[in-house]
Amino acid sequence: MKPRTAATTTREYSTTDLAFTMGLIAGESSFFITFSRDDRYRHDVYYGPKFAISMGEKEQELLENQCQLYGLGTVNTTMKGHQWVISSRAECRELIELIDQYLEQNPSTEFPNSAKHNAYENWRSALELLRPGRQLTADEVVELAELRDEINYIGASNSIPTEEIKALVRAAEIEPNV
Repeated sequence: MKPRTAATTTREYSTTDLAFTMGLIAGESSFFITFSRDDRYRHDVYYGPKFAISMGEKEQELLENQCQLYGLGTVNTTMKGHQWVISSRAECRELIELIDQYLEQNPSTEFPNSAKHNAYENWRSALELLRPGRQLTADEVVELAELRDEINYIGASNSIPTEEIKALVRAAEIEPNV
């Protein structure tokens, strides 16, 4: 995998490439904020962003081309096909730059009128909280969990409920890790 450089984020992409990618994002993508219980972290939870486009088994090449075009994420094989996944905070920020660049250059696009755009805006807000060098306060972790609920309107069966995250964060405040 090639190292990420500032050039990655300032590269110009063709309008056709960006439009195609935006169509995939609008139609096939999911934005996530994931949480897991982990007492090695402040507030006893680990959290992070995730973006994914899942497609059938015949679409591996298409997803790999997207991954290679932007130099973001990986393509994984799933039980139902393949998934382009971006989960590093830095790469998620690069994806935000790409989406924002497209929206700025194409103000008449329909994406802002979609439910997916609302998920994107909440995910974007979550990534603002997850800026490099920041340690979230207990209230910000709760805010992140609430943003997750707005993004992931269909909860995963293994998801930690927001109320449980609130309880973990509050308990960690009372009994900090030593």
